[in-house]
Amino acid sequence: MTSITTPEAFASTNFDFLIAGGGTAGLVLANRLTEIPTVSVGVIEAGEDLTNDTNVLTPLYMFDMPGDLKYDWNFSSEPQEALEGLRVLQNRGKMLGGSSGINFMQFTFASRVDLDDWEVLGNTGWNYDSMAPYYKKFENFQGARPEQESVGLNSFINENAHGYGGPINASFSPGYTPIQAAWPETMANMGLAPNGDPRDGVSLGGYTNPMVMTRGTSQRSFAGNSYWKPFATRPNLHTITGALVNNIIFSSDRTGDLVATGLNFTANNQSFIANASREVIISGGTMKSPQMLELSGIGDAKLLESFGIETLIDNPNVGENLQDHPQCGVPFVPADGELTFDDVYNENRTAFWTRLYQENGTGLLAGGVSQTAQLSWHQILTPEQQNRPQELVARYYNGSAEGLRPGVKAQLDLTAKKLVDPNESAVQTGGSAGGGKPIPGQENKRGNVGGFVTHAFSRGYIHIQSSDPNDDPKFDTRYLSHPLDYEVLADLQFFNARAGATPPLSNHFKGNGTVLSPPFTVINETTVRDLINKLFITGWHVVGSVPMMPRDQGGVLNPRLMVYGTKNVRVIDASIVPLHVRGNTVSLTYAIAEKGADIVKADMGLMNGTVTGGSPQAFTGAATKSKSANWMMLMVVVWMAAIALV
Repeated sequence: MTSITTPEAFASTNFDFLIAGGGTAGLVLANRLTEIPTVSVGVIEAGEDLTNDTNVLTPLYMFDMPGDLKYDWNFSSEPQEALEGLRVLQNRGKMLGGSSGINFMQFTFASRVDLDDWEVLGNTGWNYDSMAPYYKKFENFQGARPEQESVGLNSFINENAHGYGGPINASFSPGYTPIQAAWPETMANMGLAPNGDPRDGVSLGGYTNPMVMTRGTSQRSFAGNSYWKPFATRPNLHTITGALVNNIIFSSDRTGDLVATGLNFTANNQSFIANASREVIISGGTMKSPQMLELSGIGDAKLLESFGIETLIDNPNVGENLQDHPQCGVPFVPADGELTFDDVYNENRTAFWTRLYQENGTGLLAGGVSQTAQLSWHQILTPEQQNRPQELVARYYNGSAEGLRPGVKAQLDLTAKKLVDPNESAVQTGGSAGGGKPIPGQENKRGNVGGFVTHAFSRGYIHIQSSDPNDDPKFDTRYLSHPLDYEVLADLQFFNARAGATPPLSNHFKGNGTVLSPPFTVINETTVRDLINKLFITGWHVVGSVPMMPRDQGGVLNPRLMVYGTKNVRVIDASIVPLHVRGNTVSLTYAIAEKGADIVKADMGLMNGTVTGGSPQAFTGAATKSKSANWMMLMVVVWMAAIALV
């Protein structure tokens, strides 16, 4: 049996479960549900199978895929009022594996308080302790190579907090630049060394973080090549690509809660209907899941009727509660002769870096964004500013529910509490050295210290703007619409400027970190607003558009991830997040999907609802904690040779 079927064959198959979206979460669900041989699962994905694509697998080419419609939906926001009308691109992966195939591969984690807050908001059974086993279940932590251990990459790791033997490999990149290598010591010199492993849910500080890559080959490890590809030929797993889900099909008997019977989809300009006897699971991600619900008649009745869509469930919460991490950085000019990722695009150097990566999995092509700091608001301020968080929260947030949608006040109360807590992350920042093809005519060298606000107050929306599934949804993230978000992001830029002027990082920038890329010359109270307006970008961490919360508090899903008003429609992906967390969202999405798969199994009577441990089968590329000394010594020699040739 082939791994990808035809539209005709797919539509003629009777499935137990249909999954709308073969992205990060969708493929986790497909894998875990088809572990049960008697369960038939169909996956409908709009993108293609790119699990062998060089751009997807090679870490540094992560910078080349955003904006390329082969890989990326390339959504664009409404003009942002707080950013002088800027339209912010939102890059989302369009392939088997979704955004796990185009993201920047950082492997960071939510805090204990972040996840415990979900239960506080009314989601029984969703907290840090209940999620921890699922973080371990998807992970295969491979750690650092011996030559990397000498610079302390493993020094903060708590091995008991990580998973071993899961589908997704996590290891330390062998391709970071001298600018990046200076990051941990710079943070230590600023009194911000890590106080533990961020995976433990409480630690803060600056460090070199693992990436979702396979040690040795240094290839991207993502849902496509880890959860799907090794198991794509399971006889009970059916996958179709290049197919767009139009809407959910419901039973004509509409007494009581709705019962889904299948999905309407389009492939090769033809419409088909696929049938499901048990459940329909929506896994289109934060951008597409609310669109699929609204096209199916689930959403705000006024909106749906304006586009001629029959309202089946009137729930104005669909598409609301959209949250992201607002991001900006300070651009530095690297010192003369400094090695940056841009060197990969030097026509005289491309062949060298390509050969090094292909032969040994090392060099710049094995690099990426791997230096991070989780810091509280207090930690990024100067000593004389330590009262600033409490003063600004008191000034800009009085705890009132006036003008807020139901449930948002409870969220913002928890966010305000974290902002003034010196032990909770308010920002994530880091140092990087270029990336992506330089703009013609501009200097072929770049450096940056930048990051994002982890707990934003601003809330946006995403909704259909027509009844045509081919039309992108309309979305407004409303970045910096709350003044506290701007204050924290501005304070972060002042910190980033100080970090770039602190040794040893400053040694790698012109003027010891005092020379910025034009048109910027200095970061102060007068210029920081202009910096943010010009260099603002998304954190690429949109969540929350189909929130799991009580319905009267703004929710669309119950804690079993079932859509209110239906008997058998669930949403399982990052859109379910009721309140944003610190860190990059790929690890969160894997954990949600693993937990969601067990919820589905338990509710269907297919298991006892408990985590059964790692995968019962060996995953391609999964490594144990043992290391090969001879192989590692070879890697040391290769890397030293590479350095000598630079």
